[in-house]
Amino acid sequence: MRSGRRRLWTLVTGVILLSAAVSCTDRDAPPEPAPSSPRPLPTVYEGEAPPGLADTPLRYLHDPQEPAQEILDDPRGVRIHAVGDAFLISSNSEERHLLQEAADGRVLWRGESRVERFTQDRTGADVFEVSTREGDRVTRSVVDAAGRTVWTSSDPRESYLNGLVVRAPADWSASEPYGEFVIREPAEGGVEWSYEFTAPEDPARGDAQEDGDKDAEDEEAAAHLGVPVGARDEVVLLDDGAGLLQARDLADDGALLWRVSGDSVEAPDGRTLSTPRPHLVGFYPLPAAEKEEDAPTGAEESAEPDETAEPRWTVLVRWSSPEESSLLSLHDLRDGTTLWTLGEPGSNPLGDSFGATPVPGTVWDGATGTLLVPQADAATTVIAVDLAAGERLWSFDSVAERSVSPRFALAGYVYGDSRADDDGSQVVFEATTKDVVADDLTGYVEAVTDNGHALVVQDRQRFVFAPETPPKPTAAPSLSPTERG
Repeated sequence: MRSGRRRLWTLVTGVILLSAAVSCTDRDAPPEPAPSSPRPLPTVYEGEAPPGLADTPLRYLHDPQEPAQEILDDPRGVRIHAVGDAFLISSNSEERHLLQEAADGRVLWRGESRVERFTQDRTGADVFEVSTREGDRVTRSVVDAAGRTVWTSSDPRESYLNGLVVRAPADWSASEPYGEFVIREPAEGGVEWSYEFTAPEDPARGDAQEDGDKDAEDEEAAAHLGVPVGARDEVVLLDDGAGLLQARDLADDGALLWRVSGDSVEAPDGRTLSTPRPHLVGFYPLPAAEKEEDAPTGAEESAEPDETAEPRWTVLVRWSSPEESSLLSLHDLRDGTTLWTLGEPGSNPLGDSFGATPVPGTVWDGATGTLLVPQADAATTVIAVDLAAGERLWSFDSVAERSVSPRFALAGYVYGDSRADDDGSQVVFEATTKDVVADDLTGYVEAVTDNGHALVVQDRQRFVFAPETPPKPTAAPSLSPTERG
């Protein structure tokens, strides 16, 4: 039943009370007799479709005609992840996996390797990494959303980073990070750049460069380079381990594009952090610039975005410092311009040094330009940010709200799992307001693809729904949702 604009805590509090009542009632109820024969799986979806989806499903998975039955019939069940516009179905009892097109069920890839992680390539498209072991030899491969293997290596010094291959120095470690790095494209004959990461003579940092102030001192400060931690298009980001983040142009033999140090990033109130370290949140597109020349005089508000222009790619960085509230800063990917900064509720410790994994648990809703950022603060677990404006829209602060973990976004809605009861439940709320738009769903949305197809579980069956409104071609989202982390 759709409840229309109820606040989130009202819904979840009701779930908590209902759970308590049911637990008391079930304690005295006699057990139901076991059925004499297994009940057949349903083939018709009952009730209203979840928000953002078409009224009726396209197909269902548990069917003798489906090619994935040998995995779907696993007695220990399966786990399913969205990869681009496809579903990756994985057995829970052994290493067996099947990648199928969400819309029509076509098999794109089969494998018996261990799935190590989900990540993205240089365009922002989803890929996943698998590994196989033969004795002491481990071979890792990266597979894209179409089922193509885009990289394979058995070299323990090599790793896959957002569509690039990074070869680290021998015996590299976070405590001894210096040495020669080689960054190259996976395809043979592709672009390659090698450099020496050296320790700086003076660890002290000066102010970050300002517009028009790209002098020799900036070049010298960034000359010792750093460890690759992210890439998008031709831009590679390096972290020197001492609070300096810099962008290099892979197409121009690693030429410096821009640099920024955390002690130069100011919150809107002028606050700066002491000894801050950067952690990538992700790469995100901003809307294309308006066609100002086409807008009539005095009608700026009616000017529409230029749909033919490419979106402006940006990188969002979290700056963390011990015992201080962290800061977010959004930068233009090509020139490093700081578009905005925003303070976070808590400290959000950095974790591993030189971590190439973006902040886990973020949820990006491209339909509204809203980014949900998880928090380590005990009082606030999630904040929602208007990416274009750099403003906090809302946060999860109450006990009931903190029991909800956002998983993915769909057409302006966010689906989240609630820990309010033992069986778990799912709530759906608006990305920009956190107003609940649906409660007591008749099915559980298990995964959502980039093009809006969703896998909905109801009564032991899995139904595939198309999006309610087919999405327009847009830039791929930057960061996998929680389920892909």
